[in-house]
Amino acid sequence: MDLIANLNNTTNQVIQNFSSLPNEQLNWKPDVSKWSIAQCLDHLIVSNSTFFETFDKLINKIYQLILVQKLNPFNKMFGPIMVKYPGPQSKQKLKNPKVFTPATSILSSSIIEHFTRHQQVLINYFNQLNHSNKDKIVISSPASSFVSYSLYHAMQIITIHKQRHINQAMNVLNHPNHPK
Repeated sequence: MDLIANLNNTTNQVIQNFSSLPNEQLNWKPDVSKWSIAQCLDHLIVSNSTFFETFDKLINKIYQLILVQKLNPFNKMFGPIMVKYPGPQSKQKLKNPKVFTPATSILSSSIIEHFTRHQQVLINYFNQLNHSNKDKIVISSPASSFVSYSLYHAMQIITIHKQRHINQAMNVLNHPNHPK
């Protein structure tokens, strides 16, 4: 999987499908328990940003797992599970970790521009981290310090998680009651 190409495709998909929508359409929800298109994008920005501190430490070669995380016997198991679990094909509704919660207020239509800039930051991180031994470096999940996986799996999780929520946003856009 070419992760950077996938991120670029996601950016193009967002621009193509959502950039011309007015605020009312970006913030419309099918019901109160569902997210709007804007919230889906905000969630991706919020959740991905939680990795940035770790990415900075890896790039600056100062990242270290604590001993309990290094010795975690599940390190090799969590990555493949997490790659499948939040993927775009998963039909299972997942509970959002609080650390990844999007804004609950009305978001500005500048969310599209913010998302696009965020994607460029993420692509920059991926480019810098591509020179690392991504399969051997183990990082801790921002959602739970007990969960750790390879850097490569983290990058895959970020990429497929994006597609899950872009699909969710497309479902909102195509909802029969979505304002036109």
